[in-house]
Amino acid sequence: MILSIKEMELLCIFHNGTRAQTITLLRHAAQNKNDNPTRIAELSQLADKLESLPDGASVSLAFLPG
Repeated sequence: MILSIKEMELLCIFHNGTRAQTITLLRHAAQNKNDNPTRIAELSQLADKLESLPDGASVSLAFLPG
């Protein structure tokens, strides 16, 4: 799975040991009503991506062209 730099940043911040624990933490953080709506959406989208990740798959960082 390819992640954007922003997604990788969030993954580094919210990594919590296992994929399941990380997804739980991302979902919990996305429920913060005082946070920026854009950040809430980014947290939710990353959690969705990680949930769709097959067991044993790798995550890597993608740089934008240019």
